[in-house]
Formats: sequence, structure tokens, C-alpha cells
Amino acid sequence: MEQAGAEAPPQPPVPVASPVVPVDFTVVKKGPEMVLHDATGRLAFRVAAASGGVGRALLDGDGGVLVTVRSSGEGEWRAFSGTSWEPRDIIFTAKVISASSSRKEVHVFIPPRSTFEDPKPSYRLIGSTFRRACTIINGNSIVAQTNLLYKLKKVIYSRRKFRVTIYPGNDHTMVMAMVMTFFVEK
Repeated sequence: MEQAGAEAPPQPPVPVASPVVPVDFTVVKKGPEMVLHDATGRLAFRVAAASGGVGRALLDGDGGVLVTVRSSGEGEWRAFSGTSWEPRDIIFTAKVISASSSRKEVHVFIPPRSTFEDPKPSYRLIGSTFRRACTIINGNSIVAQTNLLYKLKKVIYSRRKFRVTIYPGNDHTMVMAMVMTFFVEK
């Protein structure tokens, strides 16, 4: 029996469930520029030329620079936080491992855990830029996938529009920066 005026023991906070449903974004690509809308049609991200015209920038819906990607030559890319070009602000480095007309593979290394010298990348991006298909893999798990927007009874599909599906528990900005890197050349 509780005594009057006695305080109840503090209750632990109720854990907030993480989303269990994949998130889709619709991408419209015009040349090197991309516009990404969420499921409600709201502008979520945009890809445009970086300031100074060197590299590409991933912008949020309000136009703020989230990530800047710059080529370091020979199929290698570096992604920096915001507008920085400082080595300490590198989010990831990416290297095209193989590329043909039907298949492209890019390895992504997240410092300091992995580098080009490390044989095991943090992420692998495998797919076809022509078909707008890309699967992002971390270990044995699929992080995200891209594919064309198919419509029933339509024979010819636009390659300008495609979908990005991000599976639960993954950073949307990081995934979009990797998608941007995969499609930056096409």
C-alpha cells in the first residue's frame, strides 16, 4: 500500500519506434541537374552545379547546401559536408570500380573506417546509369534502390524520371549523395 504523499518511481522514457516503411523519392533528371520530391510532392532535395562550377551540390528543399561532391580524377569522387573543400570535412570517397554500357559498380569508403587502400568498401553501388537502376549495398543489406517509373500499358518509358527507395534506418542525405555520385556522369 502506498503512503500518501509518496512519489512514484520515475518511469523510463517510452522508446520511439523508427520508421519501418521504406521512403520513396521521385527524381526528375535534366542533364546533370536533378530534382527530388517526396511522396507528398514536396521538394525534398535538388542536385545542381556547386558554387564555382566545380563539382555537384546536393541541396535541401530550401536551397541549403548539404553535400558537395567533387571529382578527384580517374573515376574518383569526394563528398564534403556543406560547401567545404577541407579534407577534414570529407563524408565519403567513391571510386568507379567497373563501368560498361550495361553495368557500373562504385565503391564508397567512409573515413576513417575505410579508405581506398582497404579492400572492403563501406558501401557498394551496383547498377546501370542508362536504365536508372542502382542498388546500394552495405555488407549484405540493401540500403536503397533506384528504378525507372514504369506505367502499365506504356511501351516507352522516360529515363528522365525515376524513383529512389530508401529502406528504414538509413540516412537520407547520405543515400542521396551516393545516388548523385552514381549518376553524376550521365
